[in-house]
Amino acid sequence: MPRPTLCAFALALVLAVPARSAATPSRNEVLAAIRTFDANACGAAGADAGQAVAQASNTILKYSLESDAVVVDLGTDAVTWCDVKKGLADLPNSGERGLLLAAYLSGAVRTQLESGKRNPNPLPGWTAMLRVYRSLKMHEGIRIPEAETLLAKQAEGTLEAFAADAAKRSYDHLRREYGEPDTAGPLVSASARP
Repeated sequence: MPRPTLCAFALALVLAVPARSAATPSRNEVLAAIRTFDANACGAAGADAGQAVAQASNTILKYSLESDAVVVDLGTDAVTWCDVKKGLADLPNSGERGLLLAAYLSGAVRTQLESGKRNPNPLPGWTAMLRVYRSLKMHEGIRIPEAETLLAKQAEGTLEAFAADAAKRSYDHLRREYGEPDTAGPLVSASARP
């Protein structure tokens, strides 16, 4: 399957997931989806790769939004290549940006599940996203300026420090918008809000 079709599937899932109402995937289901995503998102696109990526991405996205086992930063400091509040449809290379979002979620979710620690630091997600981005760039000639910035920081060896700064900016933004966290209460994730 041509890579543009793969990216179209990824964009369609980003637009369709909020409409679905199935139960939150289990830990094992999301880990299987991450393995499927990894096997199909960067490799040679076979006949079923687009559908496999779309289904895996759907599972990963749903889990990252609904599970209390993980917390993923989807703010503009972490997901620089797309504004999840506005959507992707009007951005250049929107399908590829959707695929990069799924890769970011895949890396973030996998790291948290493997470590057993909820951590919104964007570094593991960026690392996974950049692996897919390099493949898109090499096979399709795609260039996304925000991903290029992160790629340059990775090459310079400053990506980890940049991720720590992005996490702090995101936390500061949330504190300004919602106030100081209640240290006595549990951590509230997007899925725990009414």
